[in-house]
Amino acid sequence: MFSEDLDRHYSDIYEEEVRKEKKLISEYKRKLKGLINISGLFKFLEENDHWTPMGIVDIKLTDEKSSGYSTYQHARIVDDPKPYLYKKNPSDEVKGIDHYYVWQTTGYLDDDYSGFLLFPLKDGKYFKVSYSC
Repeated sequence: MFSEDLDRHYSDIYEEEVRKEKKLISEYKRKLKGLINISGLFKFLEENDHWTPMGIVDIKLTDEKSSGYSTYQHARIVDDPKPYLYKKNPSDEVKGIDHYYVWQTTGYLDDDYSGFLLFPLKDGKYFKVSYSC
């Protein structure tokens, strides 16, 4: 009996988290309307990674380089308390999005990744997404 109650409790918590995530994604779909190819971007994200919207941010380009990626443009998020160095990547996977910035870390087994993606918006800001795969 106790095990069934515990399973039901964890199932309820999971379902509530899924509802919250869906609501957050819907909110960002409204916020991003007219600023980016929403359907293409969200389809791309849903096909490739587990992701969560994090916000809309300003970036600043920097001459700093990360090891092994010296030929790529880099940027940082303005006023970010965790000043990660993001690498610019070209993109042709989503119509209307020619690049994105990424900061990524590798898991213990070297086959799992997580980090942040920054997608350009038409107003000069970037849509920040956390991801893991």
